[in-house]
Amino acid sequence: MLKRMSTRMSVAALVCSLGACVDAGKSFDDFGDRVGTTDANTVDRPPSSIFNITGSFLVSVHAGFETANDPAYYMQMLVNWTLIDGDTATLDGSYIPLCTFQSCAPMREMIPPAITNVAPVATDGTFSQPIVGTLPSGANPLSGSQQPMNGLLNATILDADTVCGSVTGTVAGLDLAGSTFAAIRVTDTAAANLPPPVANCPN
Repeated sequence: MLKRMSTRMSVAALVCSLGACVDAGKSFDDFGDRVGTTDANTVDRPPSSIFNITGSFLVSVHAGFETANDPAYYMQMLVNWTLIDGDTATLDGSYIPLCTFQSCAPMREMIPPAITNVAPVATDGTFSQPIVGTLPSGANPLSGSQQPMNGLLNATILDADTVCGSVTGTVAGLDLAGSTFAAIRVTDTAAANLPPPVANCPN
């Protein structure tokens, strides 16, 4: 048996000497060089593939506790979004409430100051952006009274002109569970030229 093993080893040595011996470690290294490596910080899809929503949008919110789903009672804001593209994408948002109470004249006039926030944007175009501050009296379409607002837009960028999703948090101490919103791009922010409010994702 020892003689048979010795013969096999001699054959293997001869094959290697002729250049046919495989270096398993080198082959693995060569494979790694060809395909590259990844880690937990690698982005599966580059931020540049997210639809660019930089610009002005009309944001309309239907509060879940308002059961009539009447557009006259949608809270409306103009937002100026800036999508910042880098290793990870972020979205800078500047929200200005619009006058929507029944006594507003003119209707949907902007009520500064703006409420600002920055949010990260996932590679699938989703983001959550807080809207925290005070809802001016004229921007409260239900009672016309100034109220504290602590909302969170849970959004999906559908395309370069449309964003929609749900709203959570509170306004006037009321739970916003069940609330929805939509944001549509506008090129003319004059109150008289704004499109009708839309507060749901398209079917």
